[in-house]
Parts: sequence; C-alpha cells; structure tokens
Amino acid sequence: MRRYVFTTLFLCCLTVSACAVMPDEITHQALPADTPFLELIQRAATFAGKDVILGGYILEVSNQKDQTRIMALQAPLGIGQEPKSKDLSQGRLIIFYHGFIDPEVYAKDRKITVAGKLLGSSHTDETKEPFPYVRIQMSHIHLWPVEKPIQRDPYWDYWGYPPYPYPWAWRYPYWW
Repeated sequence: MRRYVFTTLFLCCLTVSACAVMPDEITHQALPADTPFLELIQRAATFAGKDVILGGYILEVSNQKDQTRIMALQAPLGIGQEPKSKDLSQGRLIIFYHGFIDPEVYAKDRKITVAGKLLGSSHTDETKEPFPYVRIQMSHIHLWPVEKPIQRDPYWDYWGYPPYPYPWAWRYPYWW
C-alpha cells in the first residue's frame, strides 16, 4: 500500500514540475509565483534587481536601434505559467530586451510569459505613465501558440451516424 501512495505522489510531483515553461534555474531564482502584482508595484525598490516571472497579453512592440520595448497587459499566471484571462489584470508590463523582436511574430493580443530582472515600477519612476506598471529587463520569453476554435459541422452527428434527414439515423447507423 505504501509503495502505491509513494508512486502516486511521485508521479503527481513530476507532472506538476514538468509543466513550467521557464528554465528550472530561473524558476528557482525568481520571486515566488504567489507574490501579488500590486506588491511588486508598491515595493519595487526592495525587489529591484531580483528575478521575476510574469505574464500577460502583448499590446505593442516597438524597436529602437539596439533594444526592443514590449508593452503588455499583465495577467496572473495559471497552470504551466500560462497567463489567465485579461479581466484579472492589475496593470501593465513594460519589458526591455537588448536586440530585435519581430512585431509581426509578437503581435497584439498574443500571450507571453516573461522572466527577467525587475527594474522599477510606477511608484519608483520619476517619469510616470498614467497606469500602474512594472519595468522588466527580459532574459527569457515564451510566446504561447494561438488558440484556434474547432470548426464543427452542425448537421453531422459526432458519434458517426449519418445526417438527420434519414429516418433510421436517429438511433442506428444502418438500416439493418
């Protein structure tokens, strides 16, 4: 009995730990995932320079000569570090990256998960934006694939039966 309990717990832990999209060394160095976003904004001076993992939805990507600035709508992270709904947002993310990021690939409303160093927030910056935000120097980014809705034919029975105009189709797939 003990062996089964141990095996089940081991498989559960393995499954949960295998879901994160960021590398393990960054996940272990970063602030705990349950740190509230509003606390990161208010206490940015104490958290400055520490690694954070945050997620959200891209609003705009602008490339300068040697760096890229990504503005994203913050969303809390869910299972596998995937951003949840936009409705749960508490502010914005201003992400800096030394290099070029293609705005066509990182298009508006795509989901991202970002790891990097916390630079500041709307409470610590002198030039303030009109919304609460956190500034991050990005080290890793994960772009989530676009979810496409499944197209289904409304006139076909999904259990393999023929369409409904046939008199026998209501119960059996063949007339015999």
